[in-house]
Amino acid sequence: MAMLGFPRRIIYNEPAPRALAEILSHRDSSAVLIVTDKRLASTKWFKDILEALSGSGLKYCIYNDVEPEPDMSIGQRVSLAARSCGADTIVAIGGGSVIDAAKAGAVKLVNPSIELDGIAPFVDIGLENSHLTLIAIPTTSGSGSDVSYGIVLTRISEGGREKVAVGSYEVIPYTSILDPSIPAGMPRSLTIATGVDVLAHSLEALVSTGSNPLSDALAVKAAELIFTRLPKVIDNPDDLDARAEIHLAATMAGMAFTNSGLGLAHAIAHPLGARLRTHHGATVGTVLPHVVKFNYSSDQARAKYEYLKGILEAVVGLPRRETLVDHIERLYNRVGHPTRISGLAKISRDKYIEIARTVAEEALRDPDIAFNPVIPSVEDIEEILRSMY
Repeated sequence: MAMLGFPRRIIYNEPAPRALAEILSHRDSSAVLIVTDKRLASTKWFKDILEALSGSGLKYCIYNDVEPEPDMSIGQRVSLAARSCGADTIVAIGGGSVIDAAKAGAVKLVNPSIELDGIAPFVDIGLENSHLTLIAIPTTSGSGSDVSYGIVLTRISEGGREKVAVGSYEVIPYTSILDPSIPAGMPRSLTIATGVDVLAHSLEALVSTGSNPLSDALAVKAAELIFTRLPKVIDNPDDLDARAEIHLAATMAGMAFTNSGLGLAHAIAHPLGARLRTHHGATVGTVLPHVVKFNYSSDQARAKYEYLKGILEAVVGLPRRETLVDHIERLYNRVGHPTRISGLAKISRDKYIEIARTVAEEALRDPDIAFNPVIPSVEDIEEILRSMY
């Protein structure tokens, strides 16, 4: 049985203040908790959103203490803020970390006893039968968390930091509001990192063992948009038409992997990024071409990669004599993203090789690896890691 999950509404290319006020009026919300971070809370467009809420007569509270790559405690902290506010709606305004924090808070609000790292697709959380509404306004064009069933948090222990990815269809936000004027303010480095994150979501969803015709269609189109629009945005950050399509591509890729699964690139990037303290999108983007090369040993994955390669060559005009890995690395060179770890993080080769075994072992335990078309051994992952430096 295939189970597919989507948000109830996606509001595309609409000013966020107006869209949010309208959707909240339809939901008859009485109190709203806005989850964000301190930097975003100081922006003009954020204040415009608050003015729109005030103009609608809605009570709102703000939780702006979300840090990048939040740890497990964020769920409890957000739920306490929501309970104190009397919120029946949680609005996440931010990138993947903020949206994941809001999801974790929503879970703990309706089910305080649940352990966040125990969330799974067939574990009943209670969100679906609650009166709580979760709305996402993504401020970056990458994570896909605004429409995904995933929550990525950091577990902190004596052994260090470990990324934990869990998921439930119940945490898919009710509405995603896509306002391309918001990510237009992203710095160049973040535009690149989130853009390659979308590409990783697309390519992993495409060859996932859980893929299906619906997820394939979303994944292929999202990848095509990244190849065609990301260079335009890098050359002209004020190109709102290209921004809008990249913003939509991130959401499309989020829906693709939610309904198919991810794979080895994410399984490696989670523990690797936690140790290198690098941005998730930048990390998984760097890992991606090396995993694509590894996955070519699967006949099914190769057929899908070659199908996408043909589309890219027809639409983008890429050289037919090149491989898909060449196409990815050509895009990275074009927009300025590293293809090797040495260009991503300041770590010596000796130190990197030293952590490779531990990263490989943790990658093998990551739930995303179950969807990879080729199940690797720990030695295979170590070899991939060594080749990436």
